[in-house]
Amino acid sequence: MAAPAATAAAACAAAGEVEVTTLQMEGWGPGRCIFGVCHFPAGTSWGPAECLIFITRNAVYRLPLGAPAAGGPGCVGSAVPQLLAGRESEELVARLDGSGSDARFQFLGGGIAMDGERQLLLRDWDIATDTTSLRLMAPDGTVSTVAGVTLPGMWMRPAILPNGYLAAYDNTLVKPEPDSDDEEQEEPYWTRLRIAVIATNFAPPGLPAAAAAAAGPPPRSLPGDLGALLDAQPDSTADLTIRVGERRFHVHRAILSARCDYFKQRLAGDAFEDARAAELELPDADPNAFALLLRWLYTGAVDVPADQGRGVAELADRLLLPSLCTAAQDVVAASVGTGTIADSLLWAAGCCESRGGNFTRLLARLKRWYVERAAEVRREARDGLRALMQQQPDLMLELMEAELMEASGQRAVKRSRLN
Repeated sequence: MAAPAATAAAACAAAGEVEVTTLQMEGWGPGRCIFGVCHFPAGTSWGPAECLIFITRNAVYRLPLGAPAAGGPGCVGSAVPQLLAGRESEELVARLDGSGSDARFQFLGGGIAMDGERQLLLRDWDIATDTTSLRLMAPDGTVSTVAGVTLPGMWMRPAILPNGYLAAYDNTLVKPEPDSDDEEQEEPYWTRLRIAVIATNFAPPGLPAAAAAAAGPPPRSLPGDLGALLDAQPDSTADLTIRVGERRFHVHRAILSARCDYFKQRLAGDAFEDARAAELELPDADPNAFALLLRWLYTGAVDVPADQGRGVAELADRLLLPSLCTAAQDVVAASVGTGTIADSLLWAAGCCESRGGNFTRLLARLKRWYVERAAEVRREARDGLRALMQQQPDLMLELMEAELMEASGQRAVKRSRLN
């Protein structure tokens, strides 16, 4: 990479060529691996010169990008990596927040990301506990651990989504439980691929200045304009107030009537006294769930947090919004884990009994989830299973029968392969 890099790149582009420069890093042995690289242009908070930031197993380095070797582009250049944080070591050390060489990492392999404030996001894997934590490194070399973000497994390739959420994936070799009926197991391991999206609030990385300028202002849209109208409340345009618990929501009758059959019936003509009321009450509803439902009515879309999935699903079913109810149920299904599956099954079964068939699809999904991971659930969530046995014995019996059928089918497939 030449200096100034922009001039060299422009010259190569004009000639229709690609410039490649190999950087031979001084003092860098062949056994030291690089697990992630991030580029910073000149004049950023990471330094006045253009540079690469890269990570090894337990350290972070800065590599200045200077002029090419005397032979010109394509020749081998020479650069000296500068240690920014951590320390090279083959020994396992405890994680330690701090600045520069005082910070300690356990295993940084698996990628690097940058947020909109030009902080580095590093995933740090603890080999002993098989958990992944998120470390944050500021341009001044200060390393901190992001609270509340610890995932089981070795998560890799962190990426910040446009809404500020963090995404990563886990690719793990899992050893299944031995099958006593088989004399030989052909495949002792199988691969489990998972993707996690965590509701963080990182500043998303922006477009390059040139691309942002070329893009111009975003186009107007009906969902965007109606969302802005909702955000502007209360104002002179609202003609109705909905009281949910201690909160009041200023809304527009026409939008609620057009988008929701429940409100269409409640606000229609002289069918109810509510049609002339300036304020209506929605009893026995969660204000936070209603706020999300209202966003969906105005814009046609809403991000339902995992902890609000159940409340939104129940309220959407009550207010005759099957599409939103299904979307909220999908959130519940996607967020279930071994520690929560029993409680989720209890909730879904209760909804089927009290609300009818709108929750049968979710209950079937949760049953399949349990059957596929029954052994793991029994190891980690015995208290939840006891509650399930006590409150829904028929459902627990159905799950046990499905588990036996699943195991029998797997054994039959294995025997057919051996024969």
